[in-house]
Amino acid sequence: MPSGAPSPASLTQIVAAGDITGDGRTDFFATAGIGTDDQLWAFTGYHGATIDQAILLSASWKSLDIVTVQDVSGDGIADLVYRSDLTGRLMLRKGLADAGGGVSPASLATEAGSSGGADTVYGSSGWYSSSVLLLHGTPDANGDRIPDIWTTRSDGSVRFYSGSRTALSGPGTVIVGPTSHWKTRIAIG
Repeated sequence: MPSGAPSPASLTQIVAAGDITGDGRTDFFATAGIGTDDQLWAFTGYHGATIDQAILLSASWKSLDIVTVQDVSGDGIADLVYRSDLTGRLMLRKGLADAGGGVSPASLATEAGSSGGADTVYGSSGWYSSSVLLLHGTPDANGDRIPDIWTTRSDGSVRFYSGSRTALSGPGTVIVGPTSHWKTRIAIG
């Protein structure tokens, strides 16, 4: 890990974002439990054994989960979809391009610094961690060129949510019906 990065033991979530900075190397976003709050980090330029840069994006990321960091809006620049466990909503933060043509990680750090200067509601209600135990954004799985979301619900069902450029709609497609087996999983994706 680069100098100044959090201890790998403190990482609570890691999401691969592909090459969103345009340097030809994979980038990651992660949360780290530090003290009484969580932090949001970007790790850019993965070489297979090392990472070029660790960027602290937010020192206050409490009760928030990363869902995906991909181009959701369709403008060619990566966006951040995250869950707020305080409101039970999914939020979309649109990224800004940097001089190299990739996303500026700093534009995903705050709502004010993002494209448009405000986060928008991407999933309007019912996304609390007590209802949606696990959620994971994936690249396009259904051929519409929009990243999608997979979930495990509190009843043990697995659902697929077809992505949208602006906001998800509907209850998702049930892929696996309610079962206790899926309630005990610690991750999907």
